Amino acid sequence: MSKAWLIITGGILVILAAGIAQFLFQRIAASPAPATLEPSPAENNSTTTPGVKEVSVSIPTRAVQKVPSIAKGDSIASWTFKGAYADNPELIAKAQVEIKRLSDLLSTATSSAMILSVDIANQYELLGDGKKQYEYLERAARTNPENGLPWHNLGVLMERLGAYETARIAYEKSTLVQSELKFYHYAYIEFLTSRTKDDVVSIEKAFAFAEKNIGKTQYLIDLRAEWEKS
Repeated sequence: MSKAWLIITGGILVILAAGIAQFLFQRIAASPAPATLEPSPAENNSTTTPGVKEVSVSIPTRAVQKVPSIAKGDSIASWTFKGAYADNPELIAKAQVEIKRLSDLLSTATSSAMILSVDIANQYELLGDGKKQYEYLERAARTNPENGLPWHNLGVLMERLGAYETARIAYEKSTLVQSELKFYHYAYIEFLTSRTKDDVVSIEKAFAFAEKNIGKTQYLIDLRAEWEKS
């Protein structure tokens, strides 16, 4: 075999070897390691890596609804009224037994504490004890401030006792915390159009908020027509 042929053959072998090596190197090359997240300050017990800037992130908390006290300008002449069980000793005794039963459940309740508090308040309403009814509705609202039921019932109680500004606040709260429920919007607008029918700004605002959240229902249309006619 001539020397020239050996040189050509050797060159070809070198080229083939380089190509094979490049191909194999690409197949086994390790990909870059993924970036790891820094543990939060509460979890990180090691020293901080030099050159790495720590960033703290604060998570916003939802505002807690406050239970309304008696509004300025309101006065309650009497906390008692004639309940549905008045003058019926048997029904009064029944309500007292139910209050005891519900109170025992409430003492150990967790998730059902709001409903139990409302149920106890309802029993005091049957007895005509507005003070106790208010206390348990207040407790229910504190337990679950984002449920409209305690707020609505507070509105009904305060309206009955003549504390109209406190009632207005409570009714409005029920529409704010559960704006998807029609009943609370209806009750609030009924209160406004009957008790403060000349407060056009508040009434128009209530109608607008209701229509935004539950639509322009026939009952809202009827309420508006009745208010405009009065």
